[in-house]
Amino acid sequence: MTELLDQPASLDGTPTRYDLVDCDVHPIMKGGMGDLRPFLSHTAQRRLGLDERRSLSTIGHREPVSIPRNMLYVNQSGVLRDDARAPDGSAPGADPAFTAQQLLDGNAIDRAVLIGGEVLGLGAMPDPDAAAMIASAYNDWLAATWFDADERYRGYLVVGAQDPQQAATEIRRAAADRRFVGVLMPLTNILMGQRHYYPIYEAAAEVGIPIAVHPNSGEGIFRTSPPMAGGTPTYYVEWHTGLSQVFQANVISLVVHGVFERFPNLKVVITEGGLGWIPDVMWRLDKNVKGLRDEVPWVKRLPSEYLVDHVRFTTQPMPEPRRRSHLHTLLEIAQAERTLMFSSDYPHWDFDDPRHVLTTLPDAVRERVKAANAIETYGDRL
Repeated sequence: MTELLDQPASLDGTPTRYDLVDCDVHPIMKGGMGDLRPFLSHTAQRRLGLDERRSLSTIGHREPVSIPRNMLYVNQSGVLRDDARAPDGSAPGADPAFTAQQLLDGNAIDRAVLIGGEVLGLGAMPDPDAAAMIASAYNDWLAATWFDADERYRGYLVVGAQDPQQAATEIRRAAADRRFVGVLMPLTNILMGQRHYYPIYEAAAEVGIPIAVHPNSGEGIFRTSPPMAGGTPTYYVEWHTGLSQVFQANVISLVVHGVFERFPNLKVVITEGGLGWIPDVMWRLDKNVKGLRDEVPWVKRLPSEYLVDHVRFTTQPMPEPRRRSHLHTLLEIAQAERTLMFSSDYPHWDFDDPRHVLTTLPDAVRERVKAANAIETYGDRL
């Protein structure tokens, strides 16, 4: 099995100008939500409580507007690397220059794709207009604060999926800046295959950028976040380990609802969603669709083929079996030479150092994962 994987990939192995692309880096707002104030209209500032009527200082106080996040399941050591703090003492991941020095220069990363860590829970906000306001301001903040700071930064524009028409409008607006390479769609309690999301997919396909999803830190906590199977977890380790079930359910939904038939050029990036569940979903779907094709006649190909052609996964968190051969078998089944892209998850506690994680991959897979798959997924915007 490993010998097969170590053979040269059958795909085009033409060298590229990038050797390493990191597909999951989280920028942090130094001043919290107050950083968005310059990018909001006065009306939006007042609506969100970010105007001059109150201090924007958050020391010892809650922020005026709060995006739902996990406050129940707490990692006792925290979730951010303390060594990622900039010299000015700001939060880990809050200084574009220091992040470039520590992460990009330190690991010879040619491109870093930014995923807004503080807006991941936007899908759980009950007010769709507030979510849309925050998303638009955040996109402008990301471009001005991070893209302008270092040419190696790229990023996902974020939308509020509660109102798909507003989200589609924001995709078309923000994507005019070609440094945005995809759309971050914070997950809600509506599975991704549902027609609710079609305007978002249509806009992303029109612009030519992928949709990305990521754990939103509200799973199983808020009514409007994705539910967890079996009920509410007890411990952080239980909650954190069970997050992959959310992505399994959404990939199944995308396939059986025919999203990739309706939007044949759409790609979906499952970021930080794990890998171990991929074979089971492929095999079960292939078997079940064969026997239940009358229920979903629009599924015209094997589900596993849709996954390989349309769904991409990121390495972090990389499975760590005791036997390296087990990982290689998993990668072969998932066709990782086409579907897998490197990600570090900087500056989080479970950061994956490329100098270590990439050595666990077979040679042919490693070279594709480092950059080529990302280049094919994001295109010339990268």
